[in-house]
Order: sequence, then structure tokens, then C-alpha cells
Amino acid sequence: MKKITEKFAEAWKLPKDVVMDLPRVSICGDREIYIENHKGLDRYDDDCIRIKMNNGTVVINGTGLRIVALEYNSIVVNGIFKSVEYDRGGSGGA
Repeated sequence: MKKITEKFAEAWKLPKDVVMDLPRVSICGDREIYIENHKGLDRYDDDCIRIKMNNGTVVINGTGLRIVALEYNSIVVNGIFKSVEYDRGGSGGA
């Protein structure tokens, strides 16, 4: 099903994140991250935030991390980031 949806998006020149419900992550320097199409939080500490996605988890590591906006399909995180990773294995471990 994923291949059909992806080919449809390519054929009609539609954004894959919209058609395939993929996460969109925008990073502004080392101080703000905006994430769309999330599926909720897995972990929330001041040094690590794990955000669930359709096919994995976005892991943000840093200091002074805080969620400044949380909506149905978007989230904004502020702080000083050390790393941002996409873990396709899901929400296990931490």
C-alpha cells in the first residue's frame, strides 16, 4: 500500500508528508524544533523528548528542553539541542 501511495504522490506532484502521513521536522538553529504529523509523546524530560510517529520515534536530546506548543498534529520544542534522531524501531528503550 505504501508503494502505491508514494507513486501516486510522485505522479501528481503532491507532498509525500501529506499523502503518506509522514512526519515533517523543521529545525531552527539549535534552539527550536517544529514537528508535524506526530502521534503523541513517549517521553518528556528536560534532557530527552521522544515523540511518536507513524513508523518510528523522533528523539531529541539536549538541555533545558520544553514543549512550548502541543496541538493535535504539531508540536514545538525549545531548548539547547545536542542531537535529533529518527528511530525507525519505534518507541522502545530510552
